[in-house]
Amino acid sequence: MTGKSSVGAARLRFLLNQGIPPESILILTPQRTLAGPYYDVAQDTFLPAGGSVNIMTLGGLAQRLISLFWPIVAEAAGFTQSQKHPSFLTLESAQYYLASIVTPLLEEGYFESINVDRNRILSQILDNLNKAALTGINPASIADRLKSARAAQPNSHIIYDQAQDCALRFREYCLNNNLLDYSLQIEIFHNYLLPSPLVKNYIQNNYQHLIVDNIEEDTPVTHLSIASWLPDMQSALLIYDLDGGYRAFLGADPSSALDLKDLCDTFFELTENFITSPDLKRLSNVLQLCINHGLKENIPPGEINQAYNLLNYRYYPDMVEGVAEQINILVQKGVAPSEIAVLSPFLSDSLRFSLTNRLQKFGILSRSHRPSRSLREEPSVQCLLNWAKLAHPQWKLSLSSSDVRLLLQQSISGIDMLRADLMAGITYRENHLEDGLSSFQLIRPDMQERITHTYGQAFETLRAWLNDYK
Repeated sequence: MTGKSSVGAARLRFLLNQGIPPESILILTPQRTLAGPYYDVAQDTFLPAGGSVNIMTLGGLAQRLISLFWPIVAEAAGFTQSQKHPSFLTLESAQYYLASIVTPLLEEGYFESINVDRNRILSQILDNLNKAALTGINPASIADRLKSARAAQPNSHIIYDQAQDCALRFREYCLNNNLLDYSLQIEIFHNYLLPSPLVKNYIQNNYQHLIVDNIEEDTPVTHLSIASWLPDMQSALLIYDLDGGYRAFLGADPSSALDLKDLCDTFFELTENFITSPDLKRLSNVLQLCINHGLKENIPPGEINQAYNLLNYRYYPDMVEGVAEQINILVQKGVAPSEIAVLSPFLSDSLRFSLTNRLQKFGILSRSHRPSRSLREEPSVQCLLNWAKLAHPQWKLSLSSSDVRLLLQQSISGIDMLRADLMAGITYRENHLEDGLSSFQLIRPDMQERITHTYGQAFETLRAWLNDYK
């Protein structure tokens, strides 16, 4: 943490100020979130006018190249409808299609020996495929590698076989329907596009300057690509964090990244730390010594205790309340909420709701992320889906009173669960979806008073909008 990304951003600014065409510059980061400093420079209004800098991940570059060279790789990659353009899947859409394959297998007894939520199974299968693609492993060998990776009992091996079977069925489905999940995009890029002279000429003609940041957090496929491009680049800056490589669980390979050092003409190391406080740096050093070398001597508390606070709570609600209060204290001191991160070994729905609810009491907005959580489980998404069902009764999709209650809670600001439940029960009949929502004006006066005319007016606005749409 010495400010290496600032060096990369300064390099980008230098290239642009030298008159280098922005579109000839390629910047790669493991994740888009790590590219913030480069976006700031590229969007600087004081820079000369011109094209756009190419700031991408390997996945983004792969998707662009697949779209361009689809006709020459589709048939070779095994797609049965090579004459049609492909559909690129997001994580959510990949889970959707995978669910259509896995759900019938679950009913047949797949994974019955483990007690795991279906969405966790789906995300793990996709994760297996993604890691296999990023490390150049044949997906047909996933089960054997998982079996050899841990000393599991033979009777648990069937789980790995079933996971691989689901993965291969999903891959066949994608090939038959022109669907490209992330793993298939990477495989096509690595196996068909990277070796192609046509693609190599395209890279050489379009990108003359390369900047790669956090290269230790990227994958072997990315490193192989960079190694093949370097001889043809006019300039290249590869940035490696010696203390990085934390995303090994996502396929990161610091060793293959460090091998690229031998392909560079110049190497220099940033030693001065411009970001981390001295107290936090001392804590980091002590932790590294303990983890790597089993530090035996006692460390005086005064040397590191300024770097952290350790809070103990006896009860779960007290812990959640305490975390929310600590966040509020930081915000009151001027720290932006977007700069605060809360990590949890497992983010259950109850923990997510409890913490979010307490932060809202302090007026602090938050967002949560859990890869295994399906997008359709989010309340706002459920709300939109339920509105769609009401707006299209011809679809004949079931909608319960509780669904309408949740819809009203999401759509009418400030309404509580009790009033939303009363309104849903009165204005909607489960067996008559085609009738839609009845008017608030038809409710008995005493019930209107209980619900209040403020919420009734908001309900009528929504109902009028729905009727206009229909």
